[in-house]
Amino acid sequence: EFHAGRMLRFTGIDKLVRFLTGLLKKLFQPVTNRLNDIEKNYEDQSTLKKTMIGLFQMRVAICVLVLLALVCAAGFFMVKSDGEASAIMSLNYEESAKGLNPNATRFNIYELKSPEVVEKTLEYCGIDASEVDMDKLIDSISITPTNSKGFKQDEYYIATSYKINVEKPSALKDISAHDFLKFLSKSYTEMFYARYAENRSVLDFDIKEFDGLEYLLVADRLELEANQQSKYLNTRTKQSKSYTDEESDATFKSLSEQVEDFKNYDIESYRSFILQTGIAHDKAHHKRVLDYVNLIDNINYSKDMAAYDVRYDGIALYNEAMISIVMIPTIDQEKKTYYMSKTKTGMDYMASQADAFLQTAQETAKKIKINSDAIAKVSAGQNLQSDTDKADKMIADMLVKFDGLGRQIESIDKTYIKYKTKDYLTFQINGMSLIQKLRPKQLGVLAVVIVGGIFAAIWIRFRYFGGGVKK
Repeated sequence: EFHAGRMLRFTGIDKLVRFLTGLLKKLFQPVTNRLNDIEKNYEDQSTLKKTMIGLFQMRVAICVLVLLALVCAAGFFMVKSDGEASAIMSLNYEESAKGLNPNATRFNIYELKSPEVVEKTLEYCGIDASEVDMDKLIDSISITPTNSKGFKQDEYYIATSYKINVEKPSALKDISAHDFLKFLSKSYTEMFYARYAENRSVLDFDIKEFDGLEYLLVADRLELEANQQSKYLNTRTKQSKSYTDEESDATFKSLSEQVEDFKNYDIESYRSFILQTGIAHDKAHHKRVLDYVNLIDNINYSKDMAAYDVRYDGIALYNEAMISIVMIPTIDQEKKTYYMSKTKTGMDYMASQADAFLQTAQETAKKIKINSDAIAKVSAGQNLQSDTDKADKMIADMLVKFDGLGRQIESIDKTYIKYKTKDYLTFQINGMSLIQKLRPKQLGVLAVVIVGGIFAAIWIRFRYFGGGVKK
């Protein structure tokens, strides 16, 4: 007799244990009697045969027990399935087979479970993130690769398809697991396209970077930013000449023309005014900077001109007939015939290099002249209050205009990326049928386990506790 209550020194527990023990004895008494009868009637049979006889004689009770267990398990699975949802996420771009994002950065599937994505999901669900246990919510999201392809290294493969499973925590009372997964996929898709679909870093523009910048350097910096935007827009125009933003009716070509107008009119008008008036925040420092720039440019100019002179003198050493195109015998592999092919000599390449060095030197000389004129203007300028006020207003107007252009470019670029990359990342969220919710495979395993457990218990009874009925 098991006296757990006395061991724990609690009279109430002792009584409960006694009651449960008696109840179990009464409940299993028919089974015990049946097994004792089998032991008595089939004493000369093997343990396995007596076990099979016991299973057969108690088949109705076993079937009822298994059926009750399956009904309870099916009900549990049904309730649990209502709090679960799953989806298949597929990566449909070429770089995914190499484990990369579309912009060639390393792909990390677990960013889908990042706080940034989950918080955005809660925002779509209308739930305050501070009221939810974020760690528990993140742990409720599981990710499993469903296929592997791409590069193979030893036994490692790169997955391009994943199963996303969500078990809804109790904190999300008013949101179903299906809706939560739908918003999760939306949040991750937005983050993925914004961060990895294309590299738009050249469009980044911060007005604060112009605070305290010298008047003349403002024009140079704005021109640099505008040139970056022009290159970006020209690339987009080549990709799609006809794409039009539905909201603004703007195209990449029309925005490119606006940027060019900004460079040719706004920036140049401002630069002309600064050079004309010679204003500067710190004249002495600004002149030192321009002098240093001219010093470096003069060195570069001298190098380019020296390289040009060397090549020019080398070419002059040869007869003009040696510089022209040379005809050499060549065989046509398809027709199996000979012909005279034209080719360039080393002198032609030297001439091309000389032209390139000369062009670079001329551009450097132009910069030196502009900087020299700026130094003279700054030295002669008086920094009148009216001039500085006008310059400040021109800067403010240009920054506002350029910032507006940047926002238009970013807006059309985002819509274009979504249009262009709509199939980069896809989610297939499927609802579960009644059969899937019941999980027949798991129910079958449970039935086998129960029957197997009963078989093992009866076999152990006859194998180790046999020998007839104890009186």
